[in-house]
Amino acid sequence: MLAALVLAFGGVLTELVRDWMRDANYNHGFLIPVISGFVLWGKREELGSRSPSPSTWGLLGLLLALAMIILGTAGAEVFTQRVGFIGVLSSLVLFIFGWRYLRLTLFPLAFLLLAIPLPYVIYYGLTAPMQAFAAKCAIWGLGLVGVPAVAQGNIIHLPQASLEVAEACSGIRSLYSFLAIGALVAYLAPILWMGRLILFLSALPLSVAGNAVRVWGSGMGAFLIGPEATKGTIHELFGILVFVVSLAVFFLFKKVAGSLWSPAPSSQSSSSGSRDSTPEISG
Repeated sequence: MLAALVLAFGGVLTELVRDWMRDANYNHGFLIPVISGFVLWGKREELGSRSPSPSTWGLLGLLLALAMIILGTAGAEVFTQRVGFIGVLSSLVLFIFGWRYLRLTLFPLAFLLLAIPLPYVIYYGLTAPMQAFAAKCAIWGLGLVGVPAVAQGNIIHLPQASLEVAEACSGIRSLYSFLAIGALVAYLAPILWMGRLILFLSALPLSVAGNAVRVWGSGMGAFLIGPEATKGTIHELFGILVFVVSLAVFFLFKKVAGSLWSPAPSSQSSSSGSRDSTPEISG
């Protein structure tokens, strides 16, 4: 069946892989199916122990997903085609195996959505405000350390130079990466659903804040060293450092969430059998 799906939707998948290769914002897309497969592999025993109970609702979902792909193809909208493909996968699970299997595979199937690049209208609708916000935060941070700077849109004016918060510095790349990490860690965390939701949502402000710090660091580098500090090895290393620190803060918050929303011993022991086969990530 998998070979038939790849053959039927080879054009959609091939173009998706090309987008992962062309656009640095979505290079992480290569890891998403691997992670989904890893989660499914962890559930292999639980899936194998259940008897299939096919549902005709899956046929309706399949028809709707195919309609999305047809409409997306007719309108040259690749985002709709790709979401439709994931809808096809989910509907087939429901149609062939039933609701219990769909519930167990829902997260790895939904996780695949994070590998799909945003439509351009949404992408550019997000990048401009995020660029301007990062510039304003950087101006505020520079002012705290006594560096005179003025923001004009996504331009930061310093005494020595003017820096542009380019599209690549909008934070979309780190936002997507953080959402993927946040979704995976929140799903695997042995805490109540409310804690998982809050843990996942915390990835959003952490990503935005980390990007603002990165832009602030570029401004500091330009002020202390010169415009050459805003590109090349120094710029890349600082960006990696900020991302690592943001991840550390996220996992610290995971520990806090684990202590605040830890399941009761009775519920934890009753569900341990169903979660034994699922790998866990510890902070």
